[in-house]
Amino acid sequence: MIHPIVSSCRVPAIAVFTILVSLVFFGTGELVPKTASAETQRTLRITSQSVDINYGNKISVTAVVDVGVSVKEIDNVRALFRPNGGSTIWSYSYPNYSLVNTDGNEILIEFDILTGPGSYYPPGTEFDIEIEVTDLGGQTSSIVSPNSIEYLDPANDWERVRGNGYTVIYYGIDRVRVEELIATVDHRIPTLEATLGVTDPPNFKAIVFPSIQAATPSFPPVSQTATDSYLFAGFAQPDYRLFVQGQMNSTTFTHELAHLYSHEAVSSSFTGIPSWLGEGLSRFLESGSSESSNERLRSSVRPDELLSLNHMQTIPGQRSDVFIFYPQAGAFVGYLIEEYSHATMAGFLDQMNKGRTLEDAFELIYDKPLFEIENDWRALFNAVPLPAPLTTVVRGDISGEQGLNTPVPLVDYEAAAAASSDSQPDSTSTIAPSSLSTVTPENPQVFNPADFEEKSDPDWRVASLIIGLSVITGIWLFTSRRRMPKRKTLRSSTQHDTKSRT
Repeated sequence: MIHPIVSSCRVPAIAVFTILVSLVFFGTGELVPKTASAETQRTLRITSQSVDINYGNKISVTAVVDVGVSVKEIDNVRALFRPNGGSTIWSYSYPNYSLVNTDGNEILIEFDILTGPGSYYPPGTEFDIEIEVTDLGGQTSSIVSPNSIEYLDPANDWERVRGNGYTVIYYGIDRVRVEELIATVDHRIPTLEATLGVTDPPNFKAIVFPSIQAATPSFPPVSQTATDSYLFAGFAQPDYRLFVQGQMNSTTFTHELAHLYSHEAVSSSFTGIPSWLGEGLSRFLESGSSESSNERLRSSVRPDELLSLNHMQTIPGQRSDVFIFYPQAGAFVGYLIEEYSHATMAGFLDQMNKGRTLEDAFELIYDKPLFEIENDWRALFNAVPLPAPLTTVVRGDISGEQGLNTPVPLVDYEAAAAASSDSQPDSTSTIAPSSLSTVTPENPQVFNPADFEEKSDPDWRVASLIIGLSVITGIWLFTSRRRMPKRKTLRSSTQHDTKSRT
């Protein structure tokens, strides 16, 4: 009796997964976010909108919306808001709503945008507002408000003056001084563009307070020591394309504006730039020269106190290191620009913006590894050369310029010096956390089954993925079968049995 050899091959998990996904996709339909077609979407109209700003706490929005149908047909209403910027996100809530008239189509919607602790937004942030209405049939219609909301303290009489690519929003300062500042800064714009390679920036905002004391409550939350001593003179907020400043000073102004330009220069980079580069560029571009940074280093820093760039990926927490960090960053970046040209720096940033790592982009443009040029610079200050790095800096550990939602501080040296003289030296005291707080609230998206519907037409991108998985599964099964012992045929088995009997 002939018994064929039976394979004990098991079906792989990927095959089961492919089959199940295929059944779901082709048999029951794909779950996709629901959108109303042009034929079924109703026209909404915002008939009025009012805003009450409780500065430092919340923005209360009240809107009257004509929904175009009987209010009895409404299932739910969603209010969305998004701060203007390069890569900001929408947040939403399901606010309470009520009838304006019992026999009309208008509803009154009220909701809040939190701006207090845990939901910080800088002054000058502009919010877009959108209202979505879903009826009982599952059709969703929406409208974006034509009136954006600007977050400023209503207790102040704000004024505006336009500069070259930016707007100064200020109060409590003589307009003549503002115009003089703009004339000085406009003269420096060509240097910023040539150094950073940004020639068509968006319109930035500069929120200028009359003093650091007045500005500090509007700065992002940092350490209490820094707040009490008025240590910071300003904060750049690249994600919102604005900065907040507490000094009517063209140097400080240019420093913060350079941060916004730097961010635009590497806006497509996944890793951004380390703090030594971001702060160094801003420090250098204050005047377009490294002279002031070099003088500060030579007068107050010993050669053996110079920091390694590997330890300058973030702004240090130690007070003593901070006062080395800023001038050293400005001196080193200034060396790169003055020794190798503004265009070379712009090319370096452009390569990073195209996806290269800092080290790869640097060696490609400067034709030498970063640590070698760092040692060339250290020799100018009689500092011992550093050994070649054994490992590459982990990009995920970098904070500062690369974080789209991370504020970038500017230390006020005079205030810091005064604070230091009033207290005992403390080697462990800090002036800022090593990683500054995120300023955009990342509200978790809540899964709502009502937001999804079946889609009868398949998404062929998904179909292609499933086909690809099926092919892989087939190849796996084929190669597995090839590796198994070959089955004896009936003819060969019969011949063997005959010979045995003979």
